[in-house]
Amino acid sequence: MRNLMPMTVAAVLSMFAPAAAFADDTGSACLSESELRRLVNSGAVVPQIYAFRTARSRIGGDVIGASLCPKDAGFVYNITTLTKDGKLASIQIDAVTGKPMDNQ
Repeated sequence: MRNLMPMTVAAVLSMFAPAAAFADDTGSACLSESELRRLVNSGAVVPQIYAFRTARSRIGGDVIGASLCPKDAGFVYNITTLTKDGKLASIQIDAVTGKPMDNQ
């Protein structure tokens, strides 16, 4: 049973990743992986792993989708997790500070 979990998460991730890569909930275009890397390398945004850790500590579960999108004057990570009870949960993490957005 435990061996099936990574495959299950990968299957669910593959369903959500294409949509998450192109638009956030406001319909604005999200950044590509190369654009994300450029911003992380320049120090403009925190690495995704910090946003993942924040999401897991705030809402729990396994991260199954993430995108970096422009928002207002900065950037936001839109993170989707699959909770232990099988529900999808979403959170927005400020990509500059790595902290959850206030509206969570």
